[in-house]
Parts: sequence; structure tokens; C-alpha cells
Amino acid sequence: MNGSTYETVSRLAQQAGTLYFAVIFAVAIGWALWPKHKAAYDDAAQIPFREQPPAGDVPAAEPAAAKLSPGEL
Repeated sequence: MNGSTYETVSRLAQQAGTLYFAVIFAVAIGWALWPKHKAAYDDAAQIPFREQPPAGDVPAAEPAAAKLSPGEL
């Protein structure tokens, strides 16, 4: 195989894989930090702080047995 041993092929595959994932990581970081996406990320960051309805305004769920008539039990 013209000097292509398992170790040589393995080393090249490892280096290519490392380079591939480094490029993918750089693209992901670039995407997240791109100024065009700032408004969407700022909105998503505020989701936990948005006002929730008071607990008293949400009706409590009835047990399933309470919805049945006496003959259906």
C-alpha cells in the first residue's frame, strides 16, 4: 500500500476528525455570536423572568373518578 500502514491511516483520520470538529465548533460559536441573532437570544434569556399567572387563577384539576357518574364506576 505504498507505505500506508494502519498507524498512518489512523493518524490521518484522527487529525481530519479533529479538524472537522474544530471547524463545526467555530461555526456554532460564530452562529451564536452573530449580531443578527442577538434579539432572539435576548428574548430567550428573559423567558424565566416573564410574569406567570397567579396560582389562584388556575383551576385545580378534578380527579378522573369525580367526572364519572355512579353507574360508570
